[in-house]
Amino acid sequence: MYDLYKDEILTPMSSGGILQLNKEMVDSFSIMFQNKIYRFSRIPDDSLDGLKGYVNIIYSGKTHLCIKYSKKIDRQKKEGENDKFYLITRIYLIKDNKVSLIKGKSDLFRVLNEDKSQIKDFIKRNKLLISKKEPESIIPIIRYYDSISQ
Repeated sequence: MYDLYKDEILTPMSSGGILQLNKEMVDSFSIMFQNKIYRFSRIPDDSLDGLKGYVNIIYSGKTHLCIKYSKKIDRQKKEGENDKFYLITRIYLIKDNKVSLIKGKSDLFRVLNEDKSQIKDFIKRNKLLISKKEPESIIPIIRYYDSISQ
C-alpha cells in the first residue's frame, strides 16, 4: 500500500500488523490499481529543487514527465462529522535537471519555449488535446519535443 498523506510505503505483515518501509531503502516500486500500473521512483530530498518523495514517472526520456500525488485532510470542527480527504495531483516536467509545475498548456509552452512553434504545429497536425485530468495526454508532446531537441 502507498500512504499518499505521509508519502510512505506500507506492507501487511503475517501477524496482521502493517510495516512502514524505510524511504531511504526503497528507490522505486509499482502498484497495479484498476488495471493500470503506476511506477513510482523516489526523488531524494537534495536532488531536485521543489520536488521530493515518491513520484509516478509516466514518461522518461531526455525530458521526464511525472505526477506527484498527495492527500490533504480537512479536519471537521463539529463533533460527529467526518474529516474530508482531498487528492492533490500535480504534474511536473523535469528538463535539464530543472523541475517545472505544469498546470496547463501555457506552462508547457513556457518550459518548452525554444521549440514552441514546432510543438504547436505538432499539436494541431495531430489534433491533440492537453488535459490536466489526463496527464498521459502530454506524453506524445514530450516525446515529440525529445525527438527534435538537441
